[in-house]
Amino acid sequence: MQTTSRNILLDIFKVIAALFVIGAHSYFLLEYNKLSFRVITTGIFRIAVPFFFCVNGFFLYTVFKNNRIQTWLKRIGILYIVWMLIYSYFWVYLQDFNVLKVMLTLVFGFNHLWYLAALLVGGLVLYQLRNASNTVLITAAFLFLLIGIGIQYIGHLHLFSQQTTLDKLFNYPPLHRNFLLFAFPLLSIGYVIRRTNFHTRFRKKSISLLLMLGLVLLITENLIAYYFITGDVILNTYLSYLFLAPSLLIAAFTFKSTSNRNSKLLSSYSIALYLIHPFIIFLMYRFFTLDSATLLFVTILVSGIASYLLLLLNKKLKYIL
Repeated sequence: MQTTSRNILLDIFKVIAALFVIGAHSYFLLEYNKLSFRVITTGIFRIAVPFFFCVNGFFLYTVFKNNRIQTWLKRIGILYIVWMLIYSYFWVYLQDFNVLKVMLTLVFGFNHLWYLAALLVGGLVLYQLRNASNTVLITAAFLFLLIGIGIQYIGHLHLFSQQTTLDKLFNYPPLHRNFLLFAFPLLSIGYVIRRTNFHTRFRKKSISLLLMLGLVLLITENLIAYYFITGDVILNTYLSYLFLAPSLLIAAFTFKSTSNRNSKLLSSYSIALYLIHPFIIFLMYRFFTLDSATLLFVTILVSGIASYLLLLLNKKLKYIL
């Protein structure tokens, strides 16, 4: 039992975000309706990871303030190594072995583990800039994310189609979805929100309006890309992340609900769901042929059970979650 109260709403948001990630990776609604797939799966669901980065940036303020950066780096680093080892069968043995591919995977992360790799280095970059002004951090966040979006569009539009190597490079996700052009901007925003206590300045009505506006912006940006720019190509980064992700973080505190119960369990569950669900999806693809809705349901169910087992295992091994 915890001795201090905890914002249970934020932990609930984390679990929902983890479920959104599962929905995106299950390609929910793909075979049913393209527009619904675009709006929900590649639009709304994809706010989950930017939200996670904002939350991490928010709590990095306390890590930096208490001079616990080494402890934090050790925790994220070990978590990354452990899960890269757990998934090693998939990225070493199931792909044509290539030393360069293996090295790149080790650096940028396998599949969803890119998040941990980007978080680790992005957090270290933010630590080096922790004393920079809020204006500098927010400006840098905007510029770096904009650069990432530009690289993404250059790749998807094949502006260098006549130069094969350049075209492949610009279509290589880690070139724009990395610690500097994705993680750092969102970590910085979360950090600035905490440093300025910006999350305490909103009324419920105001943040509700901001959330609706942010959602509309994300969906609109997604549909513009779909109909006028990239077609069926799924994008990784949207400019509206800079608006909606922090709005969700602020909303978790504006509508704050505290509890003396161990709601940290929910936070741990969200981490476990995020880390284990691709393994479940791989198994489902290996042994079954399922439509996206069924795949989503089964993955959530089995991942939920597996996550519970991981929580029990983590009590002994500590570095699983």
